[in-house]
Amino acid sequence: MSREKKLILSTIILGFGTVLPKIATFLILPILTSYLTKIEYGTYDLVITSLSFILPIITLQIEQATFRFLIDIDTIKEKAKIVTTSSVYVIIVSLIMYLIGSIALNGFSFWSKQLILIFAVNNLLYKFILQINRGLKQLRIYSTMTLINSLLNVLMIILFVWKLRLGFMGLLISLNISIVLAIVFGLLYGGIHKYLLISSFNKYSLKEMLVYSIPLLPNSISWWIVGLSDRWIITTFLGLEYNALYAISNKIPNLFNLVYNNFNLAWQESASVSIKDDDINEYYSSVFEALYNFLVGAILLLITVSPVIFNVFIDSSYERAYYQMPILFLGVFFHSLGSFFGGIYVAFKKSSKVGKSAFLGAFINVVVNIIFVKKIGLYAASLSTLVSYFVIIVYRIWDVRKFVTIKYNRLTIAISILLIITVSAINYINITKLNIMNFTIALIIALIINKKMIRNILKSLKAKRNS
Repeated sequence: MSREKKLILSTIILGFGTVLPKIATFLILPILTSYLTKIEYGTYDLVITSLSFILPIITLQIEQATFRFLIDIDTIKEKAKIVTTSSVYVIIVSLIMYLIGSIALNGFSFWSKQLILIFAVNNLLYKFILQINRGLKQLRIYSTMTLINSLLNVLMIILFVWKLRLGFMGLLISLNISIVLAIVFGLLYGGIHKYLLISSFNKYSLKEMLVYSIPLLPNSISWWIVGLSDRWIITTFLGLEYNALYAISNKIPNLFNLVYNNFNLAWQESASVSIKDDDINEYYSSVFEALYNFLVGAILLLITVSPVIFNVFIDSSYERAYYQMPILFLGVFFHSLGSFFGGIYVAFKKSSKVGKSAFLGAFINVVVNIIFVKKIGLYAASLSTLVSYFVIIVYRIWDVRKFVTIKYNRLTIAISILLIITVSAINYINITKLNIMNFTIALIIALIINKKMIRNILKSLKAKRNS
């Protein structure tokens, strides 16, 4: 199987476990925005985003090292050494995190605090087991785990938040039940127990993995600063209700990340496996061109259908969140492009480069936020996110030239970005007739720039049907 076909197949398999469940999760937004107060929803968002900062620091990104080291290994003995060593480490840090959290976490009732801490531990274990299955090239297990977690979460929220009206507590119960069952599935069906042998623990392997993973920390912390610092600054200067508005304004733009993220998982593996090929520059360039055209088409379509999605799935009391989205759409577009180059860093094991570029963007994010938050309110958070992601992509494009040559069509890039800005501006006006025109234009453009990809897909389907 060619690299391109394998990349597409991996993306499709991962897509079932990432895109579809997240879309299902999006369907419960009406429940969360209707049956949680803005303060409860703002608190929930703050807990989730805070964990995205705490967990990488606690684990020192050992789960990322586990994935990266496993994909290069073929023997059961070596796999057992990596899985066992990293598992012992993760269990120890999970216990430490729970104990520290029990002392440090204040402001919640006893049961709320316990449920948050249990969810934090479960979240850590869940992400670790996902990366083990991914490293063992068990993508179907990986996808099924995320599918189980997401779909069960929807069902549990319907039960505990909507039917039983348990509010924030019901949401925490739902999160824990769904993630535990996903963990159990990943352990049992992934066959991970075959690689768990106490005799396989190796402190030198642990050191080697940490040498790789620790330089990734600045990257995680920086993405946290870009994502969570917005929340903390908004909460500090404007209050939890404004944080709820900002959290909702990110929901639809973040659907675009779902389109890219499952590709990114497959891309990291493909970029790493292909690193020794003679035509690596041509391969990376062709993937970037196809990906760029697809992302432009996807973001244009998502922008133009967002008024309908917002009106259907989000409570009218969050109407002010709508006007943050045009800026955030462009931000997530730059974020996805930056992640593509992040995959190249991973392939070349230049983890420190990932952190350096992300830290630069994070610094700019905080500065812009603090300067403008009192002057323009929520727009400061949206604008700072856009600027920081733009800086990151510019830096990475410049930096990767040192070890790989990627060809770009600069005219196409300039025209497409101008199109995205124009469509976003029309989206901001939010007049029905203009929205219909906007969607029609976006659909035509998406089909034109992706006609080669569409033609190839149709040919493949026709050949498969004939065979």
